[in-house]
Amino acid sequence: MRGQLLEEAKTSSVVSKELISNLLESMDYTSISFLNWSVEVLNVLRIRIERGDKIQDAVSGITYDRDSFRDFVKKNFSSYVFSQLFAAPGKKEKIYFNLKEAEDGGYSLVMASSSKEKTYQWISSLSERFSLVKMLATNVVYVKDVKHNTYVPFISNNGKFCKYSEKEGKIVEL
Repeated sequence: MRGQLLEEAKTSSVVSKELISNLLESMDYTSISFLNWSVEVLNVLRIRIERGDKIQDAVSGITYDRDSFRDFVKKNFSSYVFSQLFAAPGKKEKIYFNLKEAEDGGYSLVMASSSKEKTYQWISSLSERFSLVKMLATNVVYVKDVKHNTYVPFISNNGKFCKYSEKEGKIVEL
């Protein structure tokens, strides 16, 4: 479905109600895949409009020019999406994502509501330089180098990743 809608954005002189609906609906989701798809489709449309293609909105009837398309994006999409399309490369808005466990057992990247949301939780300090932390989404334990602000997975003597069991109060192999 998305592939067909992207192809429509690349070739059609009319942006269908279905494409507009899917683009607007994608703003209800915070998954990175939905945001990236929206940016990709809108970017295709922006490039076509800027090169002079006449593209009409099937919902409003407007034939977009550079300014009206910019207004459409600003009114209907997040500031992040708008900045990805219209900001200078160094000025694009940065967005943060959290890992959320997916139903299929994997993890999804979901847009964080703020840049201050925690990814890790402190467990214990090993020294002034090193701390043990766990990634909130996975409970996997990491050694944090406080001086360099880097994280390395805690690996057991058996070469396995470990998680922190709050119930047991100890680190256990996965």
